[in-house]
Amino acid sequence: MTSLPPGAQELAGKILAAATDLTLASIRDDGSPHASTVSFAADGLVLYVAIALDSQKAHNLRTHPRVALTVNAPYRSWNEIRGLSIDAVAEMIHEPVEAQRAAAALLARFPAFANVVADTAALPWPGMLFVRITPLVVGLLDYTKGFGHTDFFDLRDVRDKAGSA
Repeated sequence: MTSLPPGAQELAGKILAAATDLTLASIRDDGSPHASTVSFAADGLVLYVAIALDSQKAHNLRTHPRVALTVNAPYRSWNEIRGLSIDAVAEMIHEPVEAQRAAAALLARFPAFANVVADTAALPWPGMLFVRITPLVVGLLDYTKGFGHTDFFDLRDVRDKAGSA
């Protein structure tokens, strides 16, 4: 499966469009979890983030690329909760074309980056790293179908087969 089934893909897209931040959990050197809020841009289910070069997140991802994250669309009551719970691989982007894609997506979604980053024309941005987060397992939460309703989608089989082909 390279993407979610059509209805699930549409809902995931709506959630990603409605949310601006995600909570990213990575692993510290001592094995303990580290969670932080990160702004993101999406290309389908692939997420792009920019993080500080010397951040705890950057250090964690260099040594442990497996991550978990949650993204929630805004809601007023529990029966409206819709969100994503994703197990993924986070990889530093080194290829110039993909770095440009990540920068463009992040600047389009967050024009204020231009006020924070010294030179958004330079790639990667000074003091920053671009990271691609590729989902392996997706939990699609939809409490409109009942409290705690979650559908799970395993994307690993296609990723593993593509890598071995």
